Amino acid sequence: MIKLKVATRGSKLSLEQVVIAMRFLEQRLGERVEYEPVIVKTRGDVMQDRPLFSIGVKGVFEKEVNRAVLNGEADVAVHSMKDLPSQLEEDLEIAMVPPREVPNDSLVIGAGSPEVTGVEDVPSGLSVGTSSVRRIAFLRHYNRNVITKVVRGNVDTRIAKLNRGEVNYLLMAEAGLRRLNIPQKRVMLPLDKFPPEPGQGIIAVVAPSSSPLFDLLRRASDEVTYAMAMAERKFVELIGAGCHTPIGAVSILEGGRLAMIAAAASPDGEVMNFARASGSLGEPERIARELVENLKVP
Repeated sequence: MIKLKVATRGSKLSLEQVVIAMRFLEQRLGERVEYEPVIVKTRGDVMQDRPLFSIGVKGVFEKEVNRAVLNGEADVAVHSMKDLPSQLEEDLEIAMVPPREVPNDSLVIGAGSPEVTGVEDVPSGLSVGTSSVRRIAFLRHYNRNVITKVVRGNVDTRIAKLNRGEVNYLLMAEAGLRRLNIPQKRVMLPLDKFPPEPGQGIIAVVAPSSSPLFDLLRRASDEVTYAMAMAERKFVELIGAGCHTPIGAVSILEGGRLAMIAAAASPDGEVMNFARASGSLGEPERIARELVENLKVP
């Protein structure tokens, strides 16, 4: 039996992601994993009235969770990969990833709002809630007649705001909705038209690379998802984009090869450029470099 202390944020989704990661580790090792969540309350959990891009650089809250590992309060930290900065602190590295959930964004439909088949169909004057500059810019590219409203909070909080009529629709990660079994009506957006945040749908288990535990976790990792994660993180590092830049990128499998799709938009959505690159699973960083070279940022 393995015993682990796991640093995490305290939302229902964060705790469910700990469960998913630890169950996967048990399956891979073939032995019981006993774990204790170490809940870290971050500034992001407190400052719910401001959009994320106005608070600070990407990963600022994840660093607060990682500090529990660096201070010896936890053995590992579990994160949503999309929220991690491209460079981790000190000797921390991504040790393990379970299989990826679907990476798509979804348009969630509020009670009483017209059902649509995509963001293009949202009627003029109705509102779509999100705090992501990427989602706002991409949405405006396809539909310039909608109203965007800043909506933050955990998944349940955002769904509650939707059902109270504060907004007509929400743009959210499909992965979180599935992990929490949210039944709300929604439309999943195509990856080639609405590329998500790099790393979306991937759970990252972070550990010190100098720890004996690191090698154990690394061997347990889902290799396809790990290649996707490395490609998308290298893309973020090379493109130099933070939470203020409307850029999306995702990896997919095409005939056993790794393909990447990316889009970059002007903040107002007027211009939106796309790029693709592909290669073998063993060369994720090369594919990311090619993608960056191919993508024109407005």
